[in-house]
Amino acid sequence: MLLDKPNADILEISLFGTGGGYGESIVIHFPQNKWIVIDSCIDPTKKLNIPLTYLTSVGVNLNDVKFIIATHWHNDHILGLSDIVEKCQNAELVFARPTDQQKFARLVSLDTKKSSNSQSTSEYSACIKLTKERGYKLKEAISDRVLFSERIDGIPLELISLSPSDYANHLFDLEISELMNNFGAANKKIIYTSPNFRSIVLLVKAGSHRAILGADLEVGNDERLGWKHIISNTVLIDEKATLFKIPHHGSDNGYSDDIWKKLVANNPKTGITPWNRNTKLPNAKMLSLYSELSDSLYITSPNIDLRRKKKDRRIERLLDHFGAKVKEISFSFGQVRYRASIKDNITWAVDVAGEAFHVNPTLKEGTS
Repeated sequence: MLLDKPNADILEISLFGTGGGYGESIVIHFPQNKWIVIDSCIDPTKKLNIPLTYLTSVGVNLNDVKFIIATHWHNDHILGLSDIVEKCQNAELVFARPTDQQKFARLVSLDTKKSSNSQSTSEYSACIKLTKERGYKLKEAISDRVLFSERIDGIPLELISLSPSDYANHLFDLEISELMNNFGAANKKIIYTSPNFRSIVLLVKAGSHRAILGADLEVGNDERLGWKHIISNTVLIDEKATLFKIPHHGSDNGYSDDIWKKLVANNPKTGITPWNRNTKLPNAKMLSLYSELSDSLYITSPNIDLRRKKKDRRIERLLDHFGAKVKEISFSFGQVRYRASIKDNITWAVDVAGEAFHVNPTLKEGTS
């Protein structure tokens, strides 16, 4: 891990990846010691919560964590989230709640009692229990909502949720009702449809700097959902982002030309947290595409699609660089850290630790 604590004027965004399967997380430092934790991940080899380990290792008082954000309730984003909620007692829990909160809470309670094998509902239930004991420090993320706003020496700082849309929440309410009706007495766990369209995409504003953190939000075909809704309806994006956390592990269903034309600056700093189970993400085609859109493409670990593209020497070179290691590692820690001072408009400084690396140089070597 990169363990030098940021100075008071520094905006920091650290991506933490495990290769997929053990979660992922983002830790943000807003100037003057305000910290935010997004999602969670664990190191199964050391039995450690990675974002908590990072915060304590750099000397952060956990009471300075202001928000804990669950972008959505997929296991690859929330492992260990309740541990963070337990330790960071001043933090508000932020998530995309359904409109009918009581019905959802009842559903989670029933599901947790029926079986303890569902990590997502178990983590959710533990988080709700902890926040209830503290008087419900909860905040709902919806499209175009300012979650945090402050000025430091006249410089504006903001954290804004760009999703989910109202329609995504409406669909979730309908799904909850159907699940409640069909719950029955059979000893079956609840099977939810994909929560990716309910993912919380975040916009970070600090002085002249802008970052969009794409979570697992997909593009889809419905203008009322996903990236299509953000592109057509957001009113709080005042400038294009110079840092973009690429959505959904670099999958093609998180890509749209319009995202890169309308929301993201030319040649931004970019980051990917990969997925290494079943279908590996990102695949070689998408990794090559993203490297053409950004000279500063970073990935938290080398877990990409291992299918060779014989006609693409750049991809072959990349696979030769780390292909054997991918097959051997199921847990692969990596950190990509972006820092910028709110006092100037100098571009982000990027550092890496663990298995994380800069993708573009290796791809370029493959063309020679």
